[in-house]
Amino acid sequence: MANQHIPVTGGCLCGAVRFESIEPPTEGYYCHCTICQKAYGGLYSATVSFPGSAFKFTKGEPKYYRASNFAKRGFCADCGSPMPFFYEGNPNVWVKIGSLDHPEDWPMTKGASWGHSAHWHTDTKVPWHEISDGLPQPTSTLAEEHVARMSKKGGG
Repeated sequence: MANQHIPVTGGCLCGAVRFESIEPPTEGYYCHCTICQKAYGGLYSATVSFPGSAFKFTKGEPKYYRASNFAKRGFCADCGSPMPFFYEGNPNVWVKIGSLDHPEDWPMTKGASWGHSAHWHTDTKVPWHEISDGLPQPTSTLAEEHVARMSKKGGG
């Protein structure tokens, strides 16, 4: 894409927390697990992954909540906006695509030129939500195996 904004910047709704990555995202995920449904109040969570070494907070710091033993979710303590997500043992950071200043730069579509995207935990998605975008749809078993491999390798 010719119009990608690098560094990639973003932040929360009120501006108390800001971040940037000097590298583009490497992949995207739509997560349909029940934890993400509750944590973000939607049918799924849409995130993009950045190399941890390229990512930093430029203003403020998020507060974190652990809903599982393998990850922590960050949010703004002032406005509640969800932003970063960190897996234990993995240096990469996953960021809510809606918290980016230019989410349009990183389409999470089949054949996107910037990286691979997929739907995860599709066996726990809301049953009446139909996924018809042609992206891969791994179940929870495959997603958990993927997370375990990422944590062991220390990367995405």
